[in-house]
Amino acid sequence: MAETLDLTSLLRNALSSEKSLASRHIVLYASFGVVKGRTTLAFARRPDDGSDPLQSEILELIEVTVEHYSSHLPTASFDQLYIRLSDVRAFAFGTLKGQG
Repeated sequence: MAETLDLTSLLRNALSSEKSLASRHIVLYASFGVVKGRTTLAFARRPDDGSDPLQSEILELIEVTVEHYSSHLPTASFDQLYIRLSDVRAFAFGTLKGQG
């Protein structure tokens, strides 16, 4: 649980410190695969007062692609995806390079 809170704080600080990050892509390395998408400003604007711990453990992404680690599952695309932060092992922000 502490790791999830640390990740939540780190993500929220990164998103709120520079508004342009909300329009940039995020890559999440989750327990089930690689998730590529964009964060929403709603995550950064949520109060971090502990009033709803479940809400702070879920991240909403838009324009999402999921590349499953299992080779038998195809890559999937979604308009929106909600992911538990406890499933996230690492993340990266930035503009995707080599994508055409």
